[in-house]
Amino acid sequence: MVLCESNYSGWLSRKGQALLTQALKFLCGKTLDYIKRIFEREGVKKWDGGTKWQASTLISMLENEKYKGDAILQKSYTVDFLTKKRAMNQGEIQKFYIEDDHEALIEPWIWECVQLEIQRRKKYLEEHGTNSYSHNTESNPFASKIVCGLCNKVCSRKGWQSRSGVTRKVWQCSEQYKVKGVFGCGNHHVEESTLEKAFVMAWNVVLENKEYFWQKWEEQKKSENLLEAYRVVDFQNIVEDAKSLEKMETNFMLRVLDHIKVFEDGTLMVVFLDGTEIECKNDEE
Repeated sequence: MVLCESNYSGWLSRKGQALLTQALKFLCGKTLDYIKRIFEREGVKKWDGGTKWQASTLISMLENEKYKGDAILQKSYTVDFLTKKRAMNQGEIQKFYIEDDHEALIEPWIWECVQLEIQRRKKYLEEHGTNSYSHNTESNPFASKIVCGLCNKVCSRKGWQSRSGVTRKVWQCSEQYKVKGVFGCGNHHVEESTLEKAFVMAWNVVLENKEYFWQKWEEQKKSENLLEAYRVVDFQNIVEDAKSLEKMETNFMLRVLDHIKVFEDGTLMVVFLDGTEIECKNDEE
């Protein structure tokens, strides 16, 4: 597509706005698939004016250094000058990284935070033996956020139907019946309603001890890790005028929760994204 001068500024502002919105949603815990559905629902336009998004498009936007004003030269090279065949540069020739090459569409520090968050999520998947950070967030907000305290693998949600026909949502270790007919991890299941209560209780503990955590966050703000510093500032902004939670709200949970670890004795460890850990006892065992 050839962009003329008259529509270039509109395209640029539209792309910059979409990129910034996407980056902030990503840093608030949302997955690419969730952001895709939000963009399509809200009619956010792409560079070509279309409103149909793909997760692959979103991740390429988030990872592209050009949007923070930098450039990598010779990402690809010509393999055959006669056929003009090109290939991706996997180290065959030298690449050049140029900083401040052009005007940025997004603040460089936000871009850096996003890269750190991408790395954090990849590490999380490796540590807990899963290939999906989350899925169907709207209907299953705890997906990949409930971790077994025995084997450190993620738990999965099951629907258990009682004799009265009522379906209970429970979480059990994904290793428990991984092999058909073979009993694996022996950790207990936990009711989804219990997890929601634990999250609310743990967050309210943070609010009740705001002064203590504020001092902790002030120290963490000195971190050279931009993502860690961003998190604690975000937490400070949240708690400054916050009121106690009465029930769990999905988008807020995604913004502050790393995971909840479930132990065999009924203990639940709520771990927030700033590193805070709050222990709760499951009395419904």
